[in-house]
Amino acid sequence: MSQHLLDAFMQNARLRPDAIALRAPNQPAQTWAELTVEVNRTRQQIECLADESVPRGTRHRGAEGIRIVYESRNLPADIVIAIACMASGVIEIPIDARLPTAIRRQISSRSKGIAWETVNKNALPARDDFASALYQLEHCAARVDPHQPSLVLWTSGTTAQPRGVMLSQHNLTTNAKAKLRAVPQCPEDIRLTLLSIAHAYARTCDMGTWLLSGCVWTLDYGTRGLERIDPAYPPTMINCVPVVAREIAARLASNDQRLHQLAVLGCGGAAMDRDLFVNLRQHGIEVIQGYGCTETSPVICSSAIGKTAEGLVGPPVDDCEIRIRDRRLFVRGPNVMLGYLDDPEATAAKIDENGWLDTGDLVECQPDGQLRILGRADDVIVLENGFKLHPLPIEQEIVRNHSCEYAVVLSVNQQLIIALQIETLDQNEIASTIEPLLPPNTSYRCEPLVPPLSLARGELTPKKTPRRRVIATRFVEP
Repeated sequence: MSQHLLDAFMQNARLRPDAIALRAPNQPAQTWAELTVEVNRTRQQIECLADESVPRGTRHRGAEGIRIVYESRNLPADIVIAIACMASGVIEIPIDARLPTAIRRQISSRSKGIAWETVNKNALPARDDFASALYQLEHCAARVDPHQPSLVLWTSGTTAQPRGVMLSQHNLTTNAKAKLRAVPQCPEDIRLTLLSIAHAYARTCDMGTWLLSGCVWTLDYGTRGLERIDPAYPPTMINCVPVVAREIAARLASNDQRLHQLAVLGCGGAAMDRDLFVNLRQHGIEVIQGYGCTETSPVICSSAIGKTAEGLVGPPVDDCEIRIRDRRLFVRGPNVMLGYLDDPEATAAKIDENGWLDTGDLVECQPDGQLRILGRADDVIVLENGFKLHPLPIEQEIVRNHSCEYAVVLSVNQQLIIALQIETLDQNEIASTIEPLLPPNTSYRCEPLVPPLSLARGELTPKKTPRRRVIATRFVEP
């Protein structure tokens, strides 16, 4: 049984060296053996780089917490760096290259690490043969401490400034194993990634499960990745967010043969509306909804094959304890982070002395143990009449009943604003959906989101989730 993800990688290399492991558009497929050689070569370079950064006479680099920072573009080279960092005992800090420049610079500065981009690639050591690389990496795997910091993932900043979440190999491996118990996969599966591997969802549910299962992994990004599917390697499994799931449904409706083998579609990051869920199920797709946060590696809940329901995210995964107080969800287990990078005060505010992490999310537990997500506790809007309004159910109902890409409920200067990204804004139709969800005589106004919400302006997270506080600034009068 693999104690950490480097163990899992080595097991695949030993047992199936010539099997295809990793694919990407416009690049040759790589076997487990070929990846082993590349990982070991990069591992040697990382160790040289780390040694150079530690002054003579100081402690061993592993005790110093050496950090390697790089911009991740969802390329095979990023996967090689990630696995090589595990083997080197350094802390990997990937930064999503698609984030706005200002945010990337801020995160990079706060990471306080060695920039991989500064490495002289011409100085890389010569490639060893497979047997030698395997032997060296096996020694590295034996030295891995699964409870030490291994990876820092930056939160998407939906409700606050991004924070660096420190995760161990124990966090990552136990969580990926728990996800696989809910949604098994095998070496014959072909997994397509369309999400950034610099964020927790893809890092565990795509990369982690790939390493543990030994399946074929096709690495891409965004909806354009659907156009680049190799017909010889049609995906059987995809994880995505609702906006991508909607594109997949449209392609299934048009009989896109590149998706004819798709059997399992995982959806997280935001709620999937009822019509989309039903549509995908009618195409024979098992829709797996889940829920989590970066601080929990990230999976807290996952529906399982044959046990899915619209609007529910499944029960807690194995080894994850939950406690609900006044609808607020607290979590404890091996998936809970080590803490926030260089921020012990924020860590102490997030995790209590008994190990319970405050998710900040409001939930309802169903009789069968599945959870329904109600929204963020700090998103609750208190109206002038004292009524507490949860924005998420209203937003979901609008998106479900209208051709609306985004609906965002805001409170700006004590005014209730319904901001809509929609082709044609029909006030009466929207009112018929909104008003039954509001207390009588509640004053509000609908506003179009023109121009559309933008990642570059910081209005969307990399998962395409609206940043409510940033969007609200559109409607603040100068």
